[in-house]
Amino acid sequence: MKILFKNTTTYSKETYDKFLEFHRKKFGLKYKLFNIFIIFVMLACIIFLVGYHYINSAIFFCCFLVGFVFWRYLKPISDVSKEYKSDKIANSSSFTFIFYEKNFTVKDKKYISQIKYRNLYKIFDVDDFFYLYLDKTHSFLLQKDCFSKGDYNEFYSFIKKKISFL
Repeated sequence: MKILFKNTTTYSKETYDKFLEFHRKKFGLKYKLFNIFIIFVMLACIIFLVGYHYINSAIFFCCFLVGFVFWRYLKPISDVSKEYKSDKIANSSSFTFIFYEKNFTVKDKKYISQIKYRNLYKIFDVDDFFYLYLDKTHSFLLQKDCFSKGDYNEFYSFIKKKISFL
């Protein structure tokens, strides 16, 4: 298989902080508005149930509301904290991305993964990075100045064609 593009990006705390800041700016408002809407609806249901003396149902909704708040606010904090402590971030791990016509591979010191382009969810082009999303919570970070084969302008044109639903 012919290598079209090759990029080796080092993941560090600084890299991850830039990504988190981008993610917060891009999706933060939508996330907060959704949470507020759901909390408002649940509180309205609780008030309605208490007003009509359905106390058991109101208690159930209160428990659900508490669980929802923990899930939407504390789980992301926990996930980010775990990611910061991971070897990939704490020890500044390097990942090599090799792009072929039909798929790409991701390699580090221990593993190699092959990924088809149809598995990509979105791509974002920011100042000095490309963020390739596999889904809403998992992505690859490619530093633009780390292409050893091909350049980032050609890469962006190439990858946009591969992710047909952009």
